[in-house]
Amino acid sequence: MSAFFYNLLSAAGIVIACWFVGGWLAGIISSVMSQTRADPMVRAFVVRSTKPMVMAIAIIAALSQLGVDIRVLLAIAAAAAIAVGLGLSGPVSSFIAGGILFSRRPFRVGDVVVLADITGTVAGIGWLSVLLDEPDGTRVIIPNRLVVSHPMRIRSRANETHPEETT
Repeated sequence: MSAFFYNLLSAAGIVIACWFVGGWLAGIISSVMSQTRADPMVRAFVVRSTKPMVMAIAIIAALSQLGVDIRVLLAIAAAAAIAVGLGLSGPVSSFIAGGILFSRRPFRVGDVVVLADITGTVAGIGWLSVLLDEPDGTRVIIPNRLVVSHPMRIRSRANETHPEETT
């Protein structure tokens, strides 16, 4: 019985230690990334996902310390990940396309563009979609996977002066 309590205390120690290590690591990554030219949304995503990843590893290590066969759990998790991945193929492709848009920056908020055959002013750019305000006032949400897979036409840039306007 004392071996079980020792393993239980060890597992709890692993989780508690990794809780603090995850926060510490997120702080270090935040300070390092703040000195780079990385997009603020990318920085926030990386920093916010650091602690949950550390905690996932901690939970696996704690369960292993308690004698749980991790191979079975990993097989179940892999099957679940495949099922979720197939179910989320549209949002995942939009998320990846959002990363492409954030890295390339083909247009900015305020630009007048034609995206997926819809003309409007860019009101927002997110990880999953682009918001366009059409000339009639209608707001259109376009998934990023459609934005990346269709030709993009930039009609005018926001805050850009034309050569004939400068004196």
